[in-house]
Amino acid sequence: MKVSEYLFSEYKDLTTKYVAASQRLRELLPRFNALNQSGEVPSSTSSKNLIQELDKIEDDLEDAAYKVRCIKHTLVSLL
Repeated sequence: MKVSEYLFSEYKDLTTKYVAASQRLRELLPRFNALNQSGEVPSSTSSKNLIQELDKIEDDLEDAAYKVRCIKHTLVSLL
């Protein structure tokens, strides 16, 4: 695989992970707005669900950050 193909592939994977995380964040916004408007502490079930969703988002963001590091490392190695 050529370096340019590798960089493109990594960048494509990076954007896919970032878009997935961004979409999940947008989907959680109504739930956090509802919590804010209710002024109440979320139930344990609701908290567990939010934690699971945030874990998925965190995983996607960590994967995206890893892709950024891979791209940067490859570019630095070309200097």
